[in-house]
Amino acid sequence: MAFKKGLGEIIKEVRDAKSVNQKVKILQENNSKELRGIFLLTYDNNVTWALPEGAPPYQPLDKSMDNQGMLYSEMRRMYVFLANGPQMPQARREQMYVQLLEQLDPDDAKLIIEAKDRKIKGVSKKTVQQAFPDLLPNQE
Repeated sequence: MAFKKGLGEIIKEVRDAKSVNQKVKILQENNSKELRGIFLLTYDNNVTWALPEGAPPYQPLDKSMDNQGMLYSEMRRMYVFLANGPQMPQARREQMYVQLLEQLDPDDAKLIIEAKDRKIKGVSKKTVQQAFPDLLPNQE
């Protein structure tokens, strides 16, 4: 099995790209349902997070633990943190969120916090729409 780049690593590459065309190319080369999922969680106007703004207090994972791929499998659980997700006490939802962040690679944890706060640094909604024109239909 080929080594998969972590989602946080892909976003870092996009941030470092010098032009929008380069950014679009990197996104398209790394296209996956999980990467698209991150952008939906960030830029889809129909998605509402059920978590407070900003980064919660959490212990980032030690960088020596290679957890780059973990966010791929965790993406399917993200609905738990959305307003239309399962009914549960808010404190429990926030506790689960902190646990998730503490298990992810630090780059991926930062990416999830940015997605929740609706702004991925260096990857604008416009760039995402250029890379994946069918992803966010009819949204300004």
